[in-house]
Amino acid sequence: MWGSSKLVYHQDHNTFVVDLEQPLPGGINLQLEANPDPFQYGLSISVDLHNNRPLTLESFNLELLPDLRGREKMMVNGFQSWSDSSERCAGDRIPSPPRITYTFFGANGDYGFFPYSGRPGRLHSWTYTYFTFPGEEILLLGSLDEDSGYTAFEYDYSANQLIVHKDCQGADSRDGYPLLRLYLGKGRPEEVFDEYFSRLRLPRKPGPRVTGWTSWYNYYTKISEEIVHHNLKELSAMQLPLDYFQLDDGWQEAVGDWLDCNAKFPSGMKALVAKIREQGYRPGLWIAPFICERRSRLLREHPEWLLRDSRGKPVKAGYNPNWSGWYYALDLYAPGFQDYLQRVFQRALEEWGFELLKLDFLYAAALLPRQGKSRGQVMAEAMELLHRLAGEKKLLGCGVPLGPAWGRVDYCRIGSDVTPFWELPLKGLNYRERLSTINSLTSTIGRRHLDRRAFRNDPDVFLLRDGVPGKNRNYLNRNQRYTLFFLNNLLGGLVFFSDNVDGYTEAQKQLLRSAFPSLECDVHRIDQEQGLCRINFTVNGKEYLAYANLSSRRCTVTLPEEMYFNPATFVLSPGRALVLEPYQTVCLYKIEPRENEPYLLGGTGHIFPGAQIEKLDLSGPDITLELYRHSAPGSKIFLAVPPGLNSLRVNGQDLPVIEQENWRYITVSFPGKKV
Repeated sequence: MWGSSKLVYHQDHNTFVVDLEQPLPGGINLQLEANPDPFQYGLSISVDLHNNRPLTLESFNLELLPDLRGREKMMVNGFQSWSDSSERCAGDRIPSPPRITYTFFGANGDYGFFPYSGRPGRLHSWTYTYFTFPGEEILLLGSLDEDSGYTAFEYDYSANQLIVHKDCQGADSRDGYPLLRLYLGKGRPEEVFDEYFSRLRLPRKPGPRVTGWTSWYNYYTKISEEIVHHNLKELSAMQLPLDYFQLDDGWQEAVGDWLDCNAKFPSGMKALVAKIREQGYRPGLWIAPFICERRSRLLREHPEWLLRDSRGKPVKAGYNPNWSGWYYALDLYAPGFQDYLQRVFQRALEEWGFELLKLDFLYAAALLPRQGKSRGQVMAEAMELLHRLAGEKKLLGCGVPLGPAWGRVDYCRIGSDVTPFWELPLKGLNYRERLSTINSLTSTIGRRHLDRRAFRNDPDVFLLRDGVPGKNRNYLNRNQRYTLFFLNNLLGGLVFFSDNVDGYTEAQKQLLRSAFPSLECDVHRIDQEQGLCRINFTVNGKEYLAYANLSSRRCTVTLPEEMYFNPATFVLSPGRALVLEPYQTVCLYKIEPRENEPYLLGGTGHIFPGAQIEKLDLSGPDITLELYRHSAPGSKIFLAVPPGLNSLRVNGQDLPVIEQENWRYITVSFPGKKV
């Protein structure tokens, strides 16, 4: 391995010491540059290879010796969308999976090309990482160039050693190669993340916040035209302001065959799109452009499009019992294959009229270095192709290494698939991409900083239904369902669900309505300890505090010295103890008292109490109070009333004062039109 080096980085950004541990052959040298300007919170570092004869690269490691005294946690960003991602402590480890896991699922992750030590305190993170310090500052390290190859940050807590790996295996260099482009910044998370992403200059801006329905997590491959029509009818009856209606896996004859639909859709895709639009939704469609299954027509007619290893054998991309077992990776550079993808995009987006494509299993494009390009280079070129083919239409990436997807998709999955179970036995296999609700939520929290910067985060769906045992039963208990529902709505930029609302109870329908209007949230801080998350956020200037208990044990928290409101408990006094049951989430509105004047206590009917208020004017004798359109029927808003008043006039109506628990308030009801 050529090019192992050390870099000493001091916090004043002024001192750099490069030590080449191994001499390089003649005609080859490394050039390191550090640029502190015009950065406000950090600096950039670049390492370039210069050579005067052709080389095929294997790897490059840069050892950083930063001052991480007082460090608390390290952010571990998993290899791709489904890989678990969270802040880890010195005693944590990333265990390697057993052989049986690698046999069936190894291609999904980084198991085949990154060595897992399995030792406590030896952690690695892809594309970016950060270290937390006491207080609110972090030290962020991020790759500014994933197009030249994947970048991994490996930290050893015991040795206080940080090694930056460049996965450049198989890359050809004729006269030079950009080995590393790094950003290092220290400050508050929002400051350094904003500065980091401003340096990336991503080509595609993140899309708007959207909501929608998808077929997968209720019907899976059993979807049909009849089922689509039924769900369109039921969703329309609830008058939910959803943006997208997405048809997932099961519409095609086989995985890999994307130009025609199967017999379960006799009217065809164009007619289905028209039906979706008729109900006021934008149509979305699922495809997996870089894989095919054994029974596909594509495999039979174009075996030359299969990706093959050094022995000429087709490369397996994974195993899926919903299909015909093993599925295979396709070769991005095979003659004719990219032309086929162009026809697929033209058919789906132009002829059929879909407006959103969910692109799944994208990691399969880059399982091997190809044509003098590293895995990361292949992945970047694959994502650039999809970005170009889509034009102005929206893309949702899934199963993709995140760095190459930044700025090339509008939305992106940032966690594993959820399931109707909190956890499955797959956890014991050390499979980081496993189907699991808690695995998904862990990454939803861990990757929250990417939303509105790299793309809009897709935390996967929430599930509220009960379902039928043995078919579509939801085994999540009430607290687990609500926690998934709440965190997806709080942290997601794309918020979908899959239930058949015709089977909802009235309570489930009301809970679903409480997510509307779907509002942007600004998360300022999340503190985690032993499965308990404390989240500070604002919505339209209103401050909120949420506690999410992700553990199986009951816990007690002490509130800050401020007053809060929750519909279930009304007003909570400063410093009060609050008991959280296993898996329970509670959202509190921070009350802003006003002396001798009315003020907002809180409200019911929205997942964030009182957030559905569009206008509240307390300045005149007749108070104006208006809710956003699509606020849940039955919403109630509570206003505190100062002493000396027996009523308040709101929206032209005199409302009597109620006295309860030493509080004087009025209730403003919005019955709305119940559907």
